[in-house]
Amino acid sequence: MNGSTASTLDPTLDLEVDLLIVGGRGIDPRSSLDSLVNVAISDGTIVSVGPQRPRAKRTIDASGLVVCPGFIDIHSHAQSPLGLGLQALDGVTTALDLEAGTLPIALQYETAEAEGRPINFGFSASWAVARLNVMAGVPLPARDPLTGELVSAFEVFLRNQLMPGWHALAAPNQVDRMLGILADALGEGAIGIGVLLGYSPDSGREEYFRVAQLAEAAGVPVFTHSRQMSNLEPLSSVDGALEILGVAAGSGAHMHICHINSTSLRRIDDVAAAVSTAQARGNRVTTEAYPYTISSTGIGARFLDPGRLDRIGIQPSGITYLPTGRRVENEAELAHLRATDPGGLCLIDYLDDTSPGDISILLESFQLAGTVVASDAMPLVDVNGSYLEGGWPIPPDARVHPRSIGTFCRTFGWLVRETGTLTLHEAILRTSTMPAELLAPFVPAMAKKGRLAPGFDADLTLFDPLTISDRATAFAVIPSHGVQYLIVNGLLVIDDNVLDQSSSAGMPIRSK
Repeated sequence: MNGSTASTLDPTLDLEVDLLIVGGRGIDPRSSLDSLVNVAISDGTIVSVGPQRPRAKRTIDASGLVVCPGFIDIHSHAQSPLGLGLQALDGVTTALDLEAGTLPIALQYETAEAEGRPINFGFSASWAVARLNVMAGVPLPARDPLTGELVSAFEVFLRNQLMPGWHALAAPNQVDRMLGILADALGEGAIGIGVLLGYSPDSGREEYFRVAQLAEAAGVPVFTHSRQMSNLEPLSSVDGALEILGVAAGSGAHMHICHINSTSLRRIDDVAAAVSTAQARGNRVTTEAYPYTISSTGIGARFLDPGRLDRIGIQPSGITYLPTGRRVENEAELAHLRATDPGGLCLIDYLDDTSPGDISILLESFQLAGTVVASDAMPLVDVNGSYLEGGWPIPPDARVHPRSIGTFCRTFGWLVRETGTLTLHEAILRTSTMPAELLAPFVPAMAKKGRLAPGFDADLTLFDPLTISDRATAFAVIPSHGVQYLIVNGLLVIDDNVLDQSSSAGMPIRSK
């Protein structure tokens, strides 16, 4: 049924839809819709939005709730049933790991589909894992022949990031081998190429340029963690951003700067100015941010070397080691943790959440035109540092950066309701419509997402704008509050505040 017919359905027609949402505040920023509407859904598709009220197998009273297109997270490493379930409670209907990516693509998709996911999922091709394979001989992730389990590529990367050879400059034939692995992954449907330059800053600039050329030839973007994270010159965060902008101009590729808030540190003014100028001159550059003053990664990350902390502007005590829950006492302890557990997750106070000036720096990331909201959600770990890749229930000793659970509800609770940094319409644009539009040119499935309009996928988030908020801390894995219903591909994943923990409504998202 086409959009014009669906939008003018006569409510007297003998039509029964699968699901009818009545009386909610429907918001679709692209069409300027903001009114009380009824939304009819059949076969996973929005059939009508407006006064129509056809008969329905199930009706939801959405009085007092915002009804909007589901939130789309383009940066989520929490690719497990538990991780994505927690993101569902944060209002997310699609979560993609595009910064780190994964390998092998076909095997990772096959595993996720077999296990089932509550929300839509997908991956880019991992430059880091390809580099570890070529430069350090680390095998690509494979299924355990005894248990059948598949370790995530993200964990393989973090656990092996201090391997000899990983940081070395690649010879031309080694670059060719990496590109061959990435090209094969693109052929299997990888959503672009994810490049963790900041974790191997000594890798060649020519290598990065050739990765961008490959992406441009394939018609997909490069999602980059910038090479430099530093408040200090030379080789500051500004330099890291300028490299990405230069590669965008030189290759013609669509370059996406991941978590511009945390990689810019306190240099967001200059970074934002450079990005804005590049965009105005026609370079395909996009950005993302998350609303927290702490970041998270494996403690073995190159930029957390004890001799480099002054460039980030922190002391060892600005790092919290998640397995123990304690702040690092000194450089000696930091060096020991890096050597013995490089993949151990940690938190980093890259800004001071008690400083109004630092809060202003964070908020400036969201004032950059076109910045989308993305969580950088991390996998949960336990007190032993083991990655929790299974399903429900939430283990009592689980811990994780709160952005993994609360980014989207915090956007509406803090950025919209409390600080007024974004309007409600702007927040929906940045959490749903704009991420879909960013991906749609090379991911056909995304052309049907991010809108509350007839003919689009029934991926919808229904939330209370007066109470929506994040509630998690690193050591209290408490789901977000306020998302009362979540619909994924026409199926209820959250029904009256209750998550269907066995839901497999999510579908794989691949590039064309």
